[in-house]
Amino acid sequence: MSLISPENNLVLFAVIVGAAALGIWSEHKKWLGQVSGILVTMILMSVLSMSGVIPVASNPKIKVEVYDLIFSYFIPMSIPMMLMGSNITRIIREGGKLLVAFLIGALGVILGSFLAFYIINLGDDSGNTAGVIAATLIGGSMNFIATGEILNFSTHPLFSATIAVDNFAANAYILLMFAVPSMTFLARFFVKPKVENTQAIEKNLHDETYPITMERIAISVLIAAVIASVGGLISDIIQKVYSTRMSTSILIITVLAVLVANLFPKKLKKLEDTAFSIGLWMMYVFLAVIGASTNLSDMLHVGPAVLAFYLIIMFFHFIFLVSLSKLFKLDVYEVIISSAANIMGPSVAAPMAASLGQKKLITPAILVGILGYVIGTFIGVSIAMALN
Repeated sequence: MSLISPENNLVLFAVIVGAAALGIWSEHKKWLGQVSGILVTMILMSVLSMSGVIPVASNPKIKVEVYDLIFSYFIPMSIPMMLMGSNITRIIREGGKLLVAFLIGALGVILGSFLAFYIINLGDDSGNTAGVIAATLIGGSMNFIATGEILNFSTHPLFSATIAVDNFAANAYILLMFAVPSMTFLARFFVKPKVENTQAIEKNLHDETYPITMERIAISVLIAAVIASVGGLISDIIQKVYSTRMSTSILIITVLAVLVANLFPKKLKKLEDTAFSIGLWMMYVFLAVIGASTNLSDMLHVGPAVLAFYLIIMFFHFIFLVSLSKLFKLDVYEVIISSAANIMGPSVAAPMAASLGQKKLITPAILVGILGYVIGTFIGVSIAMALN
């Protein structure tokens, strides 16, 4: 029996959102900033559950209403919110060479996932592991979580180990990318850096910013709820017709969210920042509950094998991208910024472009990163299905 009983809903919810808040806060602190906020949240909740402070989320004998609530509603609601800015037309129009490089990099991740699967045996769940890793390396944490949920894999030790490994491996990879321009032996693979990419795009004085307001919060939640409910209804029909064990609701909700975002891009533009912030918070809360179902000893036991799996994929991704750079007339900065968008998403790729003086690539870096959000889940699930 845990110190906080399963029936003490409000106290449990306070602990969960507290762990999520600590993870988000830690991202902006120098002494914790090097560690993923997601990992901070999950480890804290794992320690609390293993020490008996809170109920273990993976115990089938205990019913915890707060956990059930978060498992049932937070992911279906958060995905539409985080995809409201996924305007594919704009991504294609403004992505330029960075879009080409990003797609080549994504293909490298796909091929690398198959290679890692055949080199390293992680047991019966190797295929699911390859799928969730590919999803996060093409998209990001949102795709990682969504793919794990679709595959009914989110409470498995391999899933938790992958989250832990992701932080270490991805950070090391980004540091390596910053060193690539100084590696003269790679210069022959790239075209000459483009001078125009160092020139900033003039800002339109008429561009508006849209702060978070009560009205935008209310409308964002409403749209997300409608998309999630419609997706759930369609998923129920598909489950009955095809009798599949795979959870199709998240997949359907993702499709509907992308469809809505591209049918009404102008109307949703005002909601993008608000919706994304709420969606990201909900992701952290969901991962706090995943942390409560994670056994740290199991995670550490499988961690080294997962790290090797991860490194094979990233290494192949980079080699594949570099080897095709000359063919597609990509310079070194386009390669490493697009690779950062693959591995870490727009939140890292855009600052990288700015710090390297590639001012014209800042917006495309954000856009191709958003494209990763759109396609990552579908690719991850497809890989898992092909390998299982």
